[in-house]
Amino acid sequence: MEFVYFLGRFHVLALHLPIGLVLAAIVLDFLARKPRFEPLGAARTFLWSGAAVTAIGTATLGYLHYLEGGFAGSTATIHMVLGTSVAIGSTLVWVLRLRKLELPLALDNGIAAVLFILVVLTGHYGGNLTHGSDYLLEYAPTPIRALAGLPPRRPPVTVLAQADIYLDVIDPMLRSRCTSCHNDERRRGGLSLLTYAGLRRGGETGSVVLVGRSERSEMYRRISLPRDDEAAMPAEDNAPLTSEQVDIIGWWIDVGAPDGGPVGGFEHSAVEPQLRTVLNLDAPS
Repeated sequence: MEFVYFLGRFHVLALHLPIGLVLAAIVLDFLARKPRFEPLGAARTFLWSGAAVTAIGTATLGYLHYLEGGFAGSTATIHMVLGTSVAIGSTLVWVLRLRKLELPLALDNGIAAVLFILVVLTGHYGGNLTHGSDYLLEYAPTPIRALAGLPPRRPPVTVLAQADIYLDVIDPMLRSRCTSCHNDERRRGGLSLLTYAGLRRGGETGSVVLVGRSERSEMYRRISLPRDDEAAMPAEDNAPLTSEQVDIIGWWIDVGAPDGGPVGGFEHSAVEPQLRTVLNLDAPS
């Protein structure tokens, strides 16, 4: 099965091909109807063949990638259904172009619109799998976040002592380095770090945080390992946590791994420089 997993991981590389080719083929179809660009019509069949073949190949790799496990929730299923639909739709249009079958303009436009929507939605749900469901709207204005059911973004920290130990310090670090693999939809090792509850719940091997004992906590051990160690986290060549971030997570565990509260309420003199670096705060004068 390891060879299957090896092939499946190429899905994240191959998926860019059908996206570009389907969109390019739709644009070419539209342009070829105009007398000025009519000669471009000769390339329509070729472009749709590329779109169909790459969509089928990418969908196949996606199914192999799914076999590796680590995916949870409905997002993965929706992404697979949409991706398969793109492959089927692209193949259908390719066959129509190959046989030179001309459809009524309204139907042709309808198929193009459906394929466009399918490509966009497939990419959206794929992005949710790899980055988490709120990745796209992370920096969105407050009204847009509200429409999506997300809370307002937290204001920038200006006073270290007033920073929330979890919401302002720990959670942003985990989201920037860890949640692409450990979210509610893609739970590598059964672990989701999107919420405090998920972190404390742990993964397939149990708890990843032993309160008050950073040196015995699996999460701290993994992020402290040398990058050439197979067990080091973040994995898959993702950017590692900085030394300051590692120190802060160790400190957070040692002070009880709290889910909130002002930094000033905890003894933090040993990591104050690291906290100021991570929060982009000037050193006190």
